[in-house]
Amino acid sequence: MDLIFILSILVSVFSLALVLVGIPAQIKKNYIEKRSGQPLTTILIALGFYSSQIGLFFVTNNYLPLISFSVGFVMWGITLVQYFIYEIKNPNHTKLRGIL
Repeated sequence: MDLIFILSILVSVFSLALVLVGIPAQIKKNYIEKRSGQPLTTILIALGFYSSQIGLFFVTNNYLPLISFSVGFVMWGITLVQYFIYEIKNPNHTKLRGIL
């Protein structure tokens, strides 16, 4: 087997584990607590990481991990939406009220 193919499988497996176990747990926790469990900077860094990896996998024609990273990007996008929904509703958070 090709080394790149083996590494692609490993990246995909671990990325899917994170995406399908870790991020949904955070989304559920955010929903239950009606607040964002991650700071905005962390969410934006994660989205930047996932989008750069998606671009890299696309230009190198490495499509196997592209799927799991695309799912991860969508999941982090959901946490970004939750951040804005819950922070705008938070009466103690005035930073976002002037922006939005």
